[in-house]
Amino acid sequence: MTALASHLKRRRLAFQLALLFSFAFNFAQAQSDVLFDAYRDQFRGSGWTLGIGGHWLSPEPAELPALLTIVDEGNSIDTLHLGQWQHQGSFGLRLGVGYWYVAKRPILWDRISIQLEGGKHRAESVFRGAVADSSGALVSDTLTDISAAGVLSELTLRLHRAIELKPDFFLECQMGLGWDAEWGGEFSRTGPEDSFVPRTAPSRHRVALELGLGLGVRTRAGRFLRVVAQTDALQLQPLSNDGGGRIDRYEGAFRATHLTLQWDILRDKPDVSCAGSNLGSETMPLFEPKMQRKMKKRRRG
Repeated sequence: MTALASHLKRRRLAFQLALLFSFAFNFAQAQSDVLFDAYRDQFRGSGWTLGIGGHWLSPEPAELPALLTIVDEGNSIDTLHLGQWQHQGSFGLRLGVGYWYVAKRPILWDRISIQLEGGKHRAESVFRGAVADSSGALVSDTLTDISAAGVLSELTLRLHRAIELKPDFFLECQMGLGWDAEWGGEFSRTGPEDSFVPRTAPSRHRVALELGLGLGVRTRAGRFLRVVAQTDALQLQPLSNDGGGRIDRYEGAFRATHLTLQWDILRDKPDVSCAGSNLGSETMPLFEPKMQRKMKKRRRG
């Protein structure tokens, strides 16, 4: 049953991805080339992007009943623990810097960016209930799982597609492939571990497919302000037990969501002089040699 549910989730995700790109493609012709200066009339078509926002790690679900039984040699059933898991995530500041490039001939995407973002998160799961002691009797006890990253770094390659709503205002769709790494921090399980299924420490590295949706405005030539919401749609490595973009943390499953205010800056295009003053020691003649000879003859005459 679990395998079937995971398969259905993956099929639903594939349908959502196809729908997203179909939506972007249908509006491709409505995109204005002036919005990002795709023809490089004023700007080089690349620049820096800076971001600040929030990072949420939320449990899915927040509570879950727990029951673990075994069959002993006499075919009688013994209960190892019986109770309730309660999972709690966290909120943290998120900062980022990146570089973006405007496509001259947009098809499914009109911009490509690579961004490095950082923050912190913490996941805590607490079991409260009855746990079997050494004699087999059930007594009240607590087991606590803690997964806290000292620093969370996220390196993501993103494809962007803008759908112009009106001049200078646009809706943005995103798809990205990200590598997340957790540095330092605490990974621990404390309590009556013998009465629970052994769990390995959570993975400190993940690769995930990310989706995002936002709104943007061109504040002035070459400057853009965007508000973007992002979440992991499919965790590729390691595969989570529940599928999708959930992050496994011992007994709990969590989803990472980001809301970011992004400030984009296109690089100015250098001025071009007819005399070629911007080309170093070499100069660019204003007229062709043949035309120069004709002009010299006219002056002599």
